Parts: sequence; C-alpha cells; structure tokens
Amino acid sequence: MPAADDAAAIAASSDRGIWRTFRRTGLSVRLAVFSALIAALVTAITFVALSVTVRQSTSAVFADELERNGRTLIALQRDKRRQHVLTATLLGESPTLKSAISTYRLEQQSSDTVRADLTRTVERELARLGESLNAGALLVTDDRGRVFASYAMGASTPLNGTDLSALPAVRNALDASLVVDAEEPYLSALEVGNAIYGVGVAPLIVDGYTIGTIVLGERMDTSVVTSLKRDFNGAVVISAGSRIINSTLPLEQARIASVDPGQTGQALKLGDEEYLAAVVPLGTTQRGTPVKITILQPLTTTVRVLTNSLRSDFILYGALAVVVAAVGAWLLSRSMLRPLRRFIGFMRTGAERERMDEAFDAEDASQEIRALNVSFNQLMTALGGKRDELERRGSELAAANEVLTDEIRERERVEQALRESEARLRQSQKLEAIGTLAGGIAHDFNNMLTVISGFTQMAMSTLGKGHAVAADLKQVSDAAHSAAGLTHQLLAFSRKQVMQPRVVDLETIVFNMEGMMRRLLGPSIDLFVEHVGDSARIKADPGQLEQVLLNLVVNARDAMPNGGKLTIRTAHKETFGAEGVLLQVRDNGIGMPAEVRDRIFEPFYTTKEVGKGTGLGLSTVYGIVTQSNGSIEVDSVPGGGTTFSIVFPRVAENAPMPVDIEDAELPQGIETVLVVDDEEAILDFVRRTLDACGYTVLAAKSGVEALSLARSNSRIDVLLTDVLMPQLSGPQLVERYLAKYPAPSVIYMTGYVDDETMQLELDDDVTLLRKPFSAHEVARTVRTALDARRAPFHTVRG
Repeated sequence: MPAADDAAAIAASSDRGIWRTFRRTGLSVRLAVFSALIAALVTAITFVALSVTVRQSTSAVFADELERNGRTLIALQRDKRRQHVLTATLLGESPTLKSAISTYRLEQQSSDTVRADLTRTVERELARLGESLNAGALLVTDDRGRVFASYAMGASTPLNGTDLSALPAVRNALDASLVVDAEEPYLSALEVGNAIYGVGVAPLIVDGYTIGTIVLGERMDTSVVTSLKRDFNGAVVISAGSRIINSTLPLEQARIASVDPGQTGQALKLGDEEYLAAVVPLGTTQRGTPVKITILQPLTTTVRVLTNSLRSDFILYGALAVVVAAVGAWLLSRSMLRPLRRFIGFMRTGAERERMDEAFDAEDASQEIRALNVSFNQLMTALGGKRDELERRGSELAAANEVLTDEIRERERVEQALRESEARLRQSQKLEAIGTLAGGIAHDFNNMLTVISGFTQMAMSTLGKGHAVAADLKQVSDAAHSAAGLTHQLLAFSRKQVMQPRVVDLETIVFNMEGMMRRLLGPSIDLFVEHVGDSARIKADPGQLEQVLLNLVVNARDAMPNGGKLTIRTAHKETFGAEGVLLQVRDNGIGMPAEVRDRIFEPFYTTKEVGKGTGLGLSTVYGIVTQSNGSIEVDSVPGGGTTFSIVFPRVAENAPMPVDIEDAELPQGIETVLVVDDEEAILDFVRRTLDACGYTVLAAKSGVEALSLARSNSRIDVLLTDVLMPQLSGPQLVERYLAKYPAPSVIYMTGYVDDETMQLELDDDVTLLRKPFSAHEVARTVRTALDARRAPFHTVRG
C-alpha cells in the first residue's frame, strides 16, 4: 500500500507539472492547442448528436415495422383459424361423426352412460382424419361443450370429459345467437397438458339442430416459430400466461420479454442487446390463460453497425479539422503578437526604472497597441501621484484597522450567539416534526388496540375463566396492554398523549418502584433513595411517572457497566418564586461529553450498540416531563457521572386512594346513549358494552348520521363521540348538536392530542376517555358522567 500511495503522489505531481508548463508556454502555442481542442470537441459533439439521431430514427423505423408485422401476424392467425373452422365444418359432414354424436346424446339423455365402443369408434375416425390432415388436435364435444372423443398428436393426457364451454369459439359454435366480437371466435386456444393448440371450432348440425362441435387445432410448437422466423428477422416468443411455450431466446430472457415487453417503440434490455417488442394476442385457453406471441426486433446490433460506419468517417475528417485549426491559429497568433512583444519589452524597461526616458514609437502599430501605449503613459504619470497618496492612506488604514479588529471580535461574538440560538431552534423543530409523525402512528395503533383489547375482554367475559381458550385470550389481552404501553411512549414523546393526571405523592411513587428498580440494576449497583421535607405532591399521570423513573434508571445502569452507585432523591425546590417538587437521579458512571449531552433528548439518537438501544428512552422522558408542565436538566462530564434533575409544580391537594375496578361488575343504567365513531369495530365494541349494561344505545358512524338520529329520538342522555372523524369532528358535532337540542353529558373518545383536544382538556364540563380503553372504563365513564349531572334533560325541540 505505501508503494501504491507513492506512485499516486508521483503521478499527481507529474500532472501538476505538465499543467504548469502548459500555462507558461507562449500564447501562440496555447491558442493553437485551444483551437485544436475546440475543433475536436465540435466533431465529438456532432458525432454524438448524429449517433443519437441515428438511434432514434432506427427505433422509429423498427417500431413502425413491428406494428405492421404485428397487424399482419394477427391477420394471418385469424385467417388460419378461419381455415381451421372451414376444415372442421367439412369434417363435421362425416356421417360417422354425426351418427355417433347423435347416439351419444340419446344414450346420455336416457341413462347418463355412454357405450365405450361408441367412443372408440369416433376416436378411430378422428385419428384417421387427424393423421390424414396432419392436424395437431381433433376433438368432438356434445351440445354442452364437453369432450366426447378426442385425438391429439403426441399428447398422453386424456381429454374425454373435459369441459370446453369456456372457449369463446365453442360458445359461438354452440349458440349462433350469442353476440360476441366478430374476431373473437377465431382467436381461441386449447391447453392440453404442456401443449397449446390454436383451434377453430365448427358446429355439428343434424336436422337443423346443433348437437355438438368439432374442434380442429394446430400445435403452437417449434414449427410455428420456424415459420415466423422465415418472414421476420428478429426474435419470437410464444407464451401462455407466465409459461414459455417456445422461443428463439434463452428461457430467462424469453420470460422477461413475455411478462413485461413494454410499450411499442420503447427499448427492452435483454442481456447485452436492446429490443423493440410487439405483442400479438392469440386469445385465451379453456382455463382462461392468455396466449400470445411476442416479436422482438434487435436494436443494438443495427445501431452499432451504423454508428461504426459513421465513426470512421468522423475520425478521419475530425483529425483533419483539428490539424487545420491548430496550424491556422498558430500562424494567426504569430502575426498578431509580434508588435505586442515589442511593446512588452518597452513596458518592462519603463517599469524597471519607474519612469519613462523616451516614448514608445507606436506610429505604425495597430489601433489596440496605440491604445495600450496611451494607457501605459497615463499609468506611469499617475503612479507618481498615487505613490504619495498611498503612503498617506497607509497610515490612515493602520488606524482604521485597529477599530475594525475590535468590530470583528464583537461581530464574531454576536454570530456565535446567533448560531447557538439557531441550533436550539432546529433541535426544537426536529423534535416537533418527528413527534407529530410518532403521534399520528400511535393514534392509529390506539384505535386498533381498542378493538383487539375490547373484544378479547368481551370474549373472556362470555366464556368465563374456566374455558379452554381463556388462557389464550388472556395472552392476547396482555399483549394488547403491552402494545398500548408502547403507543403511550410514542405519544408521550410527541406530547400528543391523552394523559390522565391526578394528584400523586412523588415519594410514594419512588417507594413503590424501589423493588423493581433494584432488580433492574442488579447486585453490582447500589441504590440509595432519599426524601427531604414534607410529602411531595404533584399532579401527573402515575403511569407516566413510573415510565420516567424506569427510563432514567436503565440509562444509569448502562452508564455503569462495572457497577457503581445510583441515588434517587425527592425534595422541595423553589423555582421562579413558585414551589416545586424535585426528582433527582444521580449516578457515578462514565458520564457524557458535551456533544452527546446536547443530543440525548433527540428521538432515535443512541450511543449504544445496534440492537441494545432504540434511542426513544430519554426522548420519552422529555415528552412526559414537558407534558406534565415540568422541566428537566442534565449535568454530566466524562468520567464524572450524570445527574438528571426534574422539577414539577407542587400542589396542595391530597392524593386519592386507589380503587381496583377490574373485577367489579359493570355499572348499569337505563339512559339513552348516542355513540359516534368512524371506526366500525370500535363503534360495535362500545355499543355492545353499553347495551349489556342496560343502556339504550344509538350508534352512528359519522357526525351527519348522529345528527339524523338525534332528530328521530326524543331523549338522549349522553353523547359519546370520537374526536377525529371525517366530515364532522367530535367538537364540531357537539357544537351543531347543542345549537338545536339541550345539552346532554358529552364524553370524547381519543388516543391523540392536538390543539383542539387540548382545549377540550381545559373544559371542566367535558369528559375525555383515552384509547385504548376497556369495557369497565367505558361503562364507568358513562355512569360517572350521568351521575355528575343528576338532572333530567333533553326533549328535542321541533
């Protein structure tokens, strides 16, 4: 490798030396080289343009030819099928065939059985006729299109009993009144094992009645391809569906050409060759398989021959043009530059002395040299005066330079502050954009999880705990609950989660999780829990607080791979004149450098190995804390551990006692509930749950349908509606409803928070039901909303 690097360095140095030498050569040589390069470039561009034109013209000619060949081939195939029909018509006059099929029909109608000797007689006749005509296949069907007797050259697959009524040609022959495409009966194919036959069908008529058909087929084999190759100088592929019947191309290339031949006139790349392709349909088989012939005209070879012929001519004439341009430019520059060289010598002498002793004789020089001489004289005259002015300005600039230096330092300081502000703004915008995406995904998952969890719980309740599948349903319910936890993390990160905050004691939350945290940390890490002062009551979602603690503990454990000490501390803290509650998680692990510390709250950012971290843990912590009106700070140095400090607003209320309701019976009621949700499965789950509780349930899949139900029902006690719906959102529905009818209890269902839903959270008269929810939560929320009002209402006004 060092030898290769040295060789590359030597080559680069050599290239720089050649370029430097060229730049130092005379103008006449450079002009000659430049003219030669221009001539060569023009020749090359002309050749490329002409090559493109040749290719386009060749493609257009081949495309037209392919289109004509395709039309001709279709016409030939249709003529060949008409000949088959005529031949089959003549064969149908055979007394043996007519007699046998009449007997077959009578026996089938009378006893639904047919004598084997009758079938063998007809098959011998078919074999004799087929061999005399060199036909690929010859079959006789009854009046329902089923094969009665058959002959197929080289086929071992029995055809007797095969239903051919699906073939357009057979349908047309059996039912002359059938209205079909005039060309359709002549483009049908018969599929026998691996063989495909192009067929013509004629009716067997006895006493003016059609008693069956005779089918004459030509096998689509190598002979057909050979015949096409005699009339078409290109490639041919015969295919049935995705199966290649015969081809002049290799199998893989034939399959590509058959499946995706492209549009007529567009090049198709097969190996090293480009083709123009055209498709000739040959109808469908009795199984509905389309049969077609793909003809391909090679384009690359023809274009290469034409281009090679042009290239030799262009090389010859281009070389001649380059030589003529170089010689002409060199001679012209020599005659033009001679006076210029003489004037350059005069200027060099004057510049060396910084004055002119004598004037340059430009009497016989060109106009450009005379103008240059005048300008040089003016320059030399002005130099003396400018020299004095330059010295004066130099002293002034020295003084101004000191002022400018101070201004530059100040500007750099301001620009650094601006860059830091812009970085913080970009970070905030990045979190907001990704948060919106995560919130939208979690919203859709919450809808699906509501259906999965709800119906699973209904099934468990219906079957009972002793049923054989109760344990399996419990696994489904637990999995749905775990998935709901994941969506809660995404919504917490995006700050779009419908939280259920209540007054909790932060010290109690930490105490209850101490055992779990010790198990997570393992024996090599010592955990210390401290609390200073009175009870630390805050208003937040307890489940989210537990998530914050777990994420910070796991992060601290990973920062102490060789063991260490973790301290969790709760205390009171005054911030900006208001009382707050501090949650501090401090470890003595490896710490973080500044560039990592500045990015730890970015979603999906992680310094862990692939598969050991999602990058969502600390971003989830950030979302939960911010949505709970708290703030979070991090202090960390490499080798000095990390401290996360979270401050929540303190509240004076007491924390409520927890109530276990999962095993309780569903609250009952007799009121009328109008349920509105555009998700039909969620609508059905809520309807069935409330119906089981005794309520009268009106279900609507949209706001428009809900308003229609309101007009036709005289009493509605609860309006339970989704927030995000097409046409009318939940708040819009409530606004229109209340404009006409007295106010019922309003409950909103949502698994997502936007600006509109956040306004609903602030409304004391509004109840929010977070998705995914259980049957107990639906029943309890409706009952609580009704009990809170305790006033009869809602008689519809006319």
